[in-house]
Parts: sequence; C-alpha cells; structure tokens
Amino acid sequence: MNSAKALFTVPALPAVAITALLVTAAPAAAATTDGRFPTIYALGQGPCVGAVESSVNPNAYPNLAAFTVSSTLVGVGACTLPITLTWRNVDTGETGAFPVTAQGPGYWGNSGHSALFAPGFGRFTATVSVGAAHLPEPGAIEFTVARYQG
Repeated sequence: MNSAKALFTVPALPAVAITALLVTAAPAAAATTDGRFPTIYALGQGPCVGAVESSVNPNAYPNLAAFTVSSTLVGVGACTLPITLTWRNVDTGETGAFPVTAQGPGYWGNSGHSALFAPGFGRFTATVSVGAAHLPEPGAIEFTVARYQG
C-alpha cells in the first residue's frame, strides 16, 4: 500500500535536485577565448536535472572543428537533454548548427567522430542552446578554423 508521504516524495526529488543545482550555479560568463562554455545547469526532458560542460576545439582534425559535450543527468527515469551549438562565420556570414542529445540518467558524453563538424574556414562566433529551462545563459565564444597546411 502506498502512503501519501511516498506519493509526494518521488515527485519532490527533482525539485530538490534543481534547487541544489541553482544554489551552486556560477554566474554567467562573458565571451571566452579558450573554447569552453560555462557549466550549464538544466532541467531534462523527463524526470531529471543535469550539469552540462561543452567546448569547441577548432583544431580537432584537419579542416574540421569539434563540439564536445559531457553531462551528468540525475533523475528517477529515462530522460534526454537536447543541446545545440549554433555558429556564424564572421568573415562570410554563413551559419550552421550542430545538435546533440544527452541521454540520462547518469554520465553522457560525445567524443571522437561524433563530435566533429565542418563549419568551413575563417573566424567564428558560437553559442550553445539547451532545449530546456537552464541557468546561466552560456554566452558566446570565438574560434578560428584555419586550412590544414600539412
């Protein structure tokens, strides 16, 4: 037999986790030049919350860049968290997006071939968007992809 206390405790777990994440969240950062976005704390799509670390490496592979994402999602069932890198070439005006979807609960990360994308060559600005409520706003980063000179 389920008690009333148990019925209210399970839904309250994500709320407690959200509160803990928000209390420990760092303030939003300005544009960075090291390719890293600030840690983002977000609600997942499903009963979870998580912390997201992301960065752009413009020299990941000849003529390609890499958008790496790692997240730890905490919850009571399966959940996802869509994360998208949106970039704009400052020299040409060309734009693009690179979406990934973190899976939870637990640790999730992309690396290797799954992180590579081809934005072209030149100077770029990039932003990250998270498909759920999140804090802080990640701001923008700048990076340059140069032609491979092997």
